[in-house]
Amino acid sequence: MKKALVSTFLLAFLIAGCDPGKPDTDSDFEQALAYSQCMRSHGVPDFPDPRRNGNGAQVDVPKGLDTTKAEEACRDKMPQGDTEGRGAATIDEAKLADWTACMRGKLPEFPDPQVGGNTLTLTLKGTGIRGDSADFENARKACEKQFPGGSLRVVDGQ
Repeated sequence: MKKALVSTFLLAFLIAGCDPGKPDTDSDFEQALAYSQCMRSHGVPDFPDPRRNGNGAQVDVPKGLDTTKAEEACRDKMPQGDTEGRGAATIDEAKLADWTACMRGKLPEFPDPQVGGNTLTLTLKGTGIRGDSADFENARKACEKQFPGGSLRVVDGQ
Protein backbone atom coordinates (compact mmCIF):
# COMPACT_ATOMS: atom_id res chain seq x y z
CA MET A 1 0.00 0.00 0.00
CA LYS A 2 1.37 3.39 -0.88
CA LYS A 3 2.57 5.72 1.86
CA ALA A 4 0.03 8.42 2.58
CA LEU A 5 1.53 11.51 0.98
CA VAL A 6 -1.81 13.01 0.09
CA SER A 7 -2.37 16.38 1.71
CA THR A 8 -5.68 17.00 0.03
CA PHE A 9 -7.98 14.97 -2.11
CA LEU A 10 -10.87 16.40 -3.99
CA LEU A 11 -13.69 14.16 -5.01
CA ALA A 12 -15.90 14.94 -7.95
CA PHE A 13 -18.31 12.98 -10.13
CA LEU A 14 -18.06 10.02 -7.79
CA ILE A 15 -21.02 7.90 -8.66
CA ALA A 16 -21.05 5.83 -11.80
CA GLY A 17 -23.58 6.90 -14.32
CA CYS A 18 -23.93 10.28 -12.69
CA ASP A 19 -24.41 13.20 -15.01
CA PRO A 20 -21.70 15.68 -13.95
CA GLY A 21 -24.32 18.40 -14.29
CA LYS A 22 -26.49 16.65 -11.69
CA PRO A 23 -24.17 15.28 -9.01
CA ASP A 24 -25.51 13.42 -6.00
CA THR A 25 -23.64 15.67 -3.58
CA ASP A 26 -25.42 14.32 -0.47
CA SER A 27 -24.46 10.74 -1.31
CA ASP A 28 -20.90 11.80 -2.25
CA PHE A 29 -20.50 13.70 1.00
CA GLU A 30 -21.92 10.83 3.05
CA GLN A 31 -19.45 8.42 1.43
CA ALA A 32 -16.54 10.75 2.22
CA LEU A 33 -17.81 11.07 5.80
CA ALA A 34 -18.04 7.29 6.17
CA TYR A 35 -14.45 7.00 4.91
CA SER A 36 -13.23 9.57 7.46
CA GLN A 37 -15.03 7.79 10.28
CA CYS A 38 -13.56 4.45 9.17
CA MET A 39 -10.05 5.91 9.09
CA ARG A 40 -10.44 7.19 12.65
CA SER A 41 -11.80 3.86 13.88
CA HIS A 42 -8.81 2.04 12.32
CA GLY A 43 -6.00 3.86 14.05
CA VAL A 44 -5.91 7.37 12.57
CA PRO A 45 -7.68 9.39 15.31
CA ASP A 46 -6.71 12.75 13.75
CA PHE A 47 -8.20 11.97 10.31
CA PRO A 48 -10.43 14.98 9.48
CA ASP A 49 -14.05 15.03 8.39
CA PRO A 50 -14.78 16.08 4.79
CA ARG A 51 -16.23 19.41 3.80
CA ARG A 52 -18.41 20.13 0.82
CA ASN A 53 -16.55 21.55 -2.17
CA GLY A 54 -18.37 22.27 -5.39
CA ASN A 55 -19.81 19.01 -6.73
CA GLY A 56 -17.89 16.84 -4.34
CA ALA A 57 -16.23 16.65 -0.97
CA GLN A 58 -12.76 17.66 0.12
CA VAL A 59 -10.67 16.30 2.96
CA ASP A 60 -7.58 18.18 4.07
CA VAL A 61 -5.28 15.50 5.45
CA PRO A 62 -2.48 16.93 7.59
CA LYS A 63 0.94 16.48 6.05
CA GLY A 64 2.80 13.56 7.58
CA LEU A 65 -0.30 11.76 8.84
CA ASP A 66 0.37 8.04 8.32
CA THR A 67 -2.81 6.44 7.00
CA THR A 68 -1.23 3.37 5.38
CA LYS A 69 -2.72 0.66 7.63
CA ALA A 70 -6.17 2.24 7.82
CA GLU A 71 -6.36 2.70 4.03
CA GLU A 72 -6.51 -1.06 3.51
CA ALA A 73 -9.21 -1.51 6.15
CA CYS A 74 -11.29 1.34 4.70
CA ARG A 75 -10.71 0.65 1.01
CA ASP A 76 -14.37 -0.29 0.45
CA LYS A 77 -15.42 3.17 1.65
CA MET A 78 -12.77 5.10 -0.26
CA PRO A 79 -14.57 7.93 -2.07
CA GLN A 80 -12.12 8.24 -4.95
CA GLY A 81 -13.63 5.19 -6.57
CA ASP A 82 -10.30 3.35 -6.68
CA THR A 83 -12.15 0.07 -6.39
CA GLU A 84 -14.61 -1.12 -8.96
CA GLY A 85 -17.42 -1.02 -6.42
CA ARG A 86 -20.60 1.01 -6.80
CA GLY A 87 -20.70 0.25 -10.53
CA ALA A 88 -17.83 2.64 -11.07
CA ALA A 89 -17.89 4.69 -14.27
CA THR A 90 -15.09 4.19 -16.73
CA ILE A 91 -12.92 6.92 -18.16
CA ASP A 92 -13.55 7.89 -21.77
CA GLU A 93 -9.99 8.00 -23.15
CA ALA A 94 -11.14 10.01 -26.19
CA LYS A 95 -12.49 12.78 -23.95
CA LEU A 96 -9.45 12.78 -21.65
CA ALA A 97 -7.25 14.73 -24.08
CA ASP A 98 -9.99 17.30 -24.68
CA TRP A 99 -10.57 17.78 -20.95
CA THR A 100 -6.83 18.11 -20.28
CA ALA A 101 -6.50 20.68 -23.08
CA CYS A 102 -9.48 22.62 -21.73
CA MET A 103 -8.02 22.65 -18.21
CA ARG A 104 -4.63 23.78 -19.55
CA GLY A 105 -6.37 26.60 -21.38
CA LYS A 106 -7.51 27.86 -17.96
CA LEU A 107 -4.50 26.71 -15.90
CA PRO A 108 -1.35 26.60 -18.10
CA GLU A 109 0.61 24.48 -15.59
CA PHE A 110 -2.12 21.82 -15.42
CA PRO A 111 -0.39 18.39 -15.17
CA ASP A 112 -1.05 15.26 -17.17
CA PRO A 113 -3.66 13.19 -15.31
CA GLN A 114 -2.68 9.67 -14.30
CA VAL A 115 -5.33 7.06 -15.07
CA GLY A 116 -5.77 4.15 -12.69
CA GLY A 117 -8.90 2.06 -13.11
CA ASN A 118 -11.80 4.46 -13.00
CA THR A 119 -9.85 7.25 -11.26
CA LEU A 120 -8.00 10.25 -12.67
CA THR A 121 -5.26 11.41 -10.30
CA LEU A 122 -3.82 14.90 -10.62
CA THR A 123 -0.60 15.56 -8.74
CA LEU A 124 -0.33 19.33 -8.39
CA LYS A 125 3.06 19.48 -6.65
CA GLY A 126 5.29 21.98 -8.40
CA THR A 127 2.54 23.42 -10.60
CA GLY A 128 1.52 26.35 -8.43
CA ILE A 129 -2.07 25.09 -8.69
CA ARG A 130 -4.08 24.28 -5.56
CA GLY A 131 -7.00 21.89 -5.73
CA ASP A 132 -8.96 23.97 -3.24
CA SER A 133 -8.48 27.26 -5.10
CA ALA A 134 -11.18 29.27 -6.84
CA ASP A 135 -9.10 29.16 -10.05
CA PHE A 136 -9.12 25.34 -10.03
CA GLU A 137 -12.83 25.16 -9.26
CA ASN A 138 -13.63 27.70 -12.01
CA ALA A 139 -11.54 25.77 -14.55
CA ARG A 140 -13.18 22.49 -13.53
CA LYS A 141 -16.64 24.01 -13.99
CA ALA A 142 -15.72 25.56 -17.35
CA CYS A 143 -14.42 22.20 -18.62
CA GLU A 144 -17.17 20.05 -17.11
CA LYS A 145 -18.64 19.08 -20.50
CA GLN A 146 -15.32 17.55 -21.54
CA PHE A 147 -14.86 15.61 -18.30
CA PRO A 148 -14.01 12.02 -19.32
CA GLY A 149 -15.94 10.29 -16.54
CA GLY A 150 -14.76 8.26 -13.60
CA SER A 151 -13.58 9.85 -10.38
CA LEU A 152 -11.22 12.75 -9.92
CA ARG A 153 -8.57 12.66 -7.23
CA VAL A 154 -6.47 15.75 -6.69
CA VAL A 155 -3.23 15.54 -4.71
CA ASP A 156 -1.89 18.91 -3.61
CA GLY A 157 1.86 18.97 -3.07
CA GLN A 158 3.05 21.43 -0.48
